[in-house]
Amino acid sequence: MSFYYTDMAKKYILNLLLLMTLTVLGSSAWAQNLISVRGKVVDKGDGSGIPAVTIMASTATRAIGMTRDDGTFTVSVPDNATLTFKYLNYKDVTIKLNGKNDLKIVMVEDLTTLEEVKITVGYGQKTKETVMGAVTSLRGKDIQDVPVSNVAELFQAKVPGLNIQNNTGSPGAAPSINMRGLSGISVTGSGDNAFLTPTSPLFVIDGVPVDLNTDYQYGFSSNGPGISPLSLIPAEDIDEILFLKDASATALYGAQGAYGVILINTRRGKSKTPIIQYSTNFFFNTPPKLRQVIGGAAESNLRLWEIYTYGANIYSARQSVDNTPMLADSLNAFYNNSTDWQSIFYRSTYNQQHNVNASGGDDSFNYKINLGYYDEKGIQENTGFTRYSLSMNTRYKPSPKFNVNLILSSSLGNSQKGSGNGILQTGVASGAGSSSLLPGPNLINSNAALGALIVDNDNKAGNIKTSVEARYEFLTGLAVSNITSYDYSMGTTETFNPAILNNNVAGVYSYNDKRSTLYNRAMVSFNKSLQKDVHNIGAYVFSEVYVRNFQAHAIQQDQYTNDQYQGPFGSASASSGGGVLDNYSDSRAASLAASLSYNYQTKYLIEATFRLDGTSSTGLNAPWAKNPSLALKWNFNKENFLADSKWLDVGMLRLSWGRNIAPVGNVFDANGTYDYYGNYNGIPTTAVDFNNLPNIKLLPTTTTQYNAGLDLNLFKNRITLNFDTYYKMVDNQLWEKNITTHNAFTKLKTNEVSNVNYGYELALSFRPLPASSKVNWSVSINGAYNKEKITALPDATRQLLLDGGATGQAILYRLGRNSLTNILYNFKGVFSTDDDVPVNPANGTRYHTFNGSTPVYFKAGDPYYADINGDYVLDAKDMVGAGNSQPLINGGISSYASYKGFSLNVIMAYTWHRDILNNPLAASFQNFSSPFSANNLVPITEYNIWRQSGDIANYPNPYDYLRYGSYSATDKSTQFLPFRYNQTLFQEDGSYLKLATVTVGYTFKPELTKRLGITSLRVYGTANNIHTFSFYSGADPENVSSLGRDNSGGYPVRRTYALGLNIQL
Repeated sequence: MSFYYTDMAKKYILNLLLLMTLTVLGSSAWAQNLISVRGKVVDKGDGSGIPAVTIMASTATRAIGMTRDDGTFTVSVPDNATLTFKYLNYKDVTIKLNGKNDLKIVMVEDLTTLEEVKITVGYGQKTKETVMGAVTSLRGKDIQDVPVSNVAELFQAKVPGLNIQNNTGSPGAAPSINMRGLSGISVTGSGDNAFLTPTSPLFVIDGVPVDLNTDYQYGFSSNGPGISPLSLIPAEDIDEILFLKDASATALYGAQGAYGVILINTRRGKSKTPIIQYSTNFFFNTPPKLRQVIGGAAESNLRLWEIYTYGANIYSARQSVDNTPMLADSLNAFYNNSTDWQSIFYRSTYNQQHNVNASGGDDSFNYKINLGYYDEKGIQENTGFTRYSLSMNTRYKPSPKFNVNLILSSSLGNSQKGSGNGILQTGVASGAGSSSLLPGPNLINSNAALGALIVDNDNKAGNIKTSVEARYEFLTGLAVSNITSYDYSMGTTETFNPAILNNNVAGVYSYNDKRSTLYNRAMVSFNKSLQKDVHNIGAYVFSEVYVRNFQAHAIQQDQYTNDQYQGPFGSASASSGGGVLDNYSDSRAASLAASLSYNYQTKYLIEATFRLDGTSSTGLNAPWAKNPSLALKWNFNKENFLADSKWLDVGMLRLSWGRNIAPVGNVFDANGTYDYYGNYNGIPTTAVDFNNLPNIKLLPTTTTQYNAGLDLNLFKNRITLNFDTYYKMVDNQLWEKNITTHNAFTKLKTNEVSNVNYGYELALSFRPLPASSKVNWSVSINGAYNKEKITALPDATRQLLLDGGATGQAILYRLGRNSLTNILYNFKGVFSTDDDVPVNPANGTRYHTFNGSTPVYFKAGDPYYADINGDYVLDAKDMVGAGNSQPLINGGISSYASYKGFSLNVIMAYTWHRDILNNPLAASFQNFSSPFSANNLVPITEYNIWRQSGDIANYPNPYDYLRYGSYSATDKSTQFLPFRYNQTLFQEDGSYLKLATVTVGYTFKPELTKRLGITSLRVYGTANNIHTFSFYSGADPENVSSLGRDNSGGYPVRRTYALGLNIQL
C-alpha cells in the first residue's frame, strides 16, 4: 500500500510541476509580448475627448481599461491584440494593433439608436440638425470646478441672452435671472426696500418643472427660509443644461415657459464597467475690499473741527459739544474707542464640498447614484448654508420597444440669515455704519451690532422628487409614453431674539410651510420616413395635468421668562399669536398639446405646435390659454452647390414665431375672498373682503416672440458662430391699481401693462491653433444687445409714478421709455461763487427753494440743479427721467487651453451701459450733516469738494451742517438737500468687466495611478470673483438690486479660492 501511495504521490507531484512550468512559460510568453498602448478617444463632431469609454481586448473576457476625463487612456495588452472601444450612443470602434502603441480613436455618434438625440426640446427628441428654435447647451463638466451654493451662478457669461447678476452673496440665495430682457415690470415695495418682481425662466430638472418665481417674496421678508430651489442641486450631478430662448422652443411648455425654459439633465450611467467618481473641494472665502473709515482720535477731531468751524458761534458750538458725551470727554473710557465695526461682522471662512457618484450600465440597463454634501460659512457672522443631497436614476430597457425610467432625489438645505434675509442684512448694515468711538458689542450696550451676532436664526428647506416614465413602441415609429412625478417641499424658519435685544422681552418666531405638486403627462408620438429618408414626418400629442397645493403657518411668542426657556408655554398671550397665513393656494391646471413637423432630406424643415392651457386662476371670461408656434429651418450646407465646399461644415437658417400665454395672479384675484368681521351674538361672521375687487375678466399674460437665427460651423469646425435676432412683446401684465372708494373696494388687479424687448445675440467659438498642435486651445465670446420699452399702461395713461419711499427715488413708467426709469433732480455742478447763482430777471430773485414756507436761497458751495420749468424755484416739477437699471449689452469671454495633463480655464463676464444709484456714497456725505450723530465717517478727501469761494468742484460742501438740516426724503418741508439720494450726482455708470474664474488643473498619468486602482486622477485650483474692472465708485457694480440701487445693507459677494480633487475608480 505504501508503494502505491508513494507512486501516486510522485505522479501528482510531476503533474503539478508540469502544470506550473507551462503556466510560467505561458506567463513569460505573455509578458514578453505585452506592450503599453496609449492614446486618446475623441468625438468626430467637435474633436473633444470622450471620458469613461470602455476598452475591451480580444485576449480578455472583460474590460481592461477606461478613458480619463480628457479622453486619454493607457493599457497593457499583447502586441497583436484587437481593441474595441465602446461608449453609449456611439458606434463601437475596433482596431487591430499590429505593434502600434500610440492611437487616436475617433468615435461617431450612433444615429440609428433611440439615443441619437442630443437635445430634448418640447418633450420631443431631436438631433442638432432638426432643432428648430434658439437653443444653447452647456456640458456639466463646464460648470463643476467652482464651488457655489447656487448652481445658477455658474451660468453667468456662458449663454447669450441670459442676464445673470450675482446681486447677493448670501449663501443659498439665488441671483437675478432674466432671459431676453424684462418679462415683467411690476415692483414690490418702495425706496431701498423696492424689488423687481422676478420673472425667472422655468427650470425643468429631469423632466420635472420647478418654478423659481412662486415664493420669491419670502426671501425679502420674515416669512420662509429664503432658500432657492436651485441651491438644493449639486453641480457635480449635472450632465447637461439646455437654454430654450425663442417661442418655438418654449411654446409647448405653455404658461410656464413664458419667461424662457432651462432644462437640467442629471447624469446617467454610460459604461458597462461600473464607475465610482469622487470629487471634493476645500475652499476659502474672503470678503471683498471693505470701505475705509475714519477711526478713533481722527474721527473725534474731525467732528470737533466741523462743529467749531460751521457752528453758529463759539458758544453754541461748545454747548453742543458738552451735550454730546462721545465728544465732550476724550478720556471717557466708554467713548474713546477706535472700533473697527467691519472686522466684527465680516470674516474669512474655510468651507468644503464632497460628492460621490456611482454609475454603470449599457443600453438595456443603466443606473446612477449620487451623494453630495456642501458646507459654506457666510462671510458675514452668523450666516451660512449647508446642503445634503441624495439622488438616484435608473433606466431599464428589456426590449428595443419598451423602456422604463425611474428618478428619485432628495435634498435638505439649512441656512442661517443672521439679522436679515436672503437679500438684505439690516442689522449688519446699521451696526457696521456705527461710529468708531462707540464700544464694541457688549451686554451693557444693546445695539444692532449685538443683534446681528446673537440672533438665533435657523432655516431649513427640504425637497423630495420622484418620477416614473414608461415608453412603449407599438409599431415602428408609433409609441406611447407616460410620466408621473410627485414633488414635495417643506420650509421652516425658527428665529429667537434674546431679551437684551427687545426691551428685556425674549421672543420666538416660527414659520413652516409645505408644498406639493402632482404632475402627469401622457403622450402619443409618431415618426415616419418615406423614400429612404427623403420625406420625414414627426407628430405627437399629449395631455398634461398639474395639482399644486401650498399652505404656511406662523407663530409669534413673546415675553418668555428667560432666554433659556423658549416655549411653547410661558409667553404672554396678549402679545403672541399665530395661525394659518393668508397665502394658501390649491390650484389645478390641465393642458392639451400637439406638434407636427416635416422635413425634406433634413434640408428644409417646418414645425407647428399648439397648446391649450386651462387653470383655476384664470378669470371666467378667459378659461383657456392658447399657445401656438411655427418654425422654419434651412440646412443650406446640404445644398448641392455647397457640396464641394471645404470651408462650410454646418449652415443653418432659422425663422420662428410663437406665443406663450401665462395665467397671472391666483384664484382669489379672479373670484374674490371673504374675511372675518367680528362676532354677532357670539358667533364669528364673515363678509366680502373689500380690499380687492374681484376681476372675472382677468386675462393671462401673453408673450409673443419673433426670432431669426443663423448657425455656422466653419473650417472643419474650428469656428462656430450662432446669431439670433428677436422681437418679444409681453402684453396683459398683471397690475394692481387703486380705485375710487365710492364702490367700497380699494384695489383692483387688471391686465393693462405691456412692454417689448428686441435685440441681438451672438456666440462665437474658435480654435486658433491647428489640429496638429499639441496644445488644445479654444476661445469663446458671447454677447447680447437688448432694448426694452413700455407700450401700454393702465387706463390708457401716458405715465405712472411709483413712490420713492424713504430715499425719494421714485420710478417712472412712461410710454416709449424703458421701464424702471429713475426720477431724479438733474445735478449740473456746484456754484463756485455767489455770482454764479441764477437770478430771475423778472423780479431780481435768486434761484431758491423752500423750507416750509420760508425761501432758502442758493449760494456758493451749494448744488446747482437744472431748473426744468424755468421758474427759478427748485421743486418736484424740476425732476427728470434718467437712467436705466437694465444693461444694454451683457455677455462673457472664455478661454480653455490644455497641454498634456495641464489645463487652464479663464472666464470673464461683462455688462455695459447700465446705471446704478450709489446710495452708500450719498449716505457717506450725509453723515457729515450731523457731527453729533453716532454714524461712522469715511474719508472724502479723494473727492473734489467745494471748500471756499472760487473752487471749481464736483461735490457740494458737506460740512455746513446747520444749513443742510434733515435728510429725510419724506420730509416735504424742505427741498434743500445737497446730498439727496434722488439726484443724478449719485447715478453712475455701472458697466464692468469681471475676471470671474481662473482654473488651473493637472490630470496625472495613469501609469502613476493605476497601481492604486485609480483610472483617473485630477487636481485643480480655482479662484472665483477675482477682480472687477469698472469706473463705478462703489464697492461692486454687480452687487446691486435689480432696480440698480446699491444698498449698504446688501450682502457682499465673496471671493473664493478652492483646491479640488477628482478621482475615478
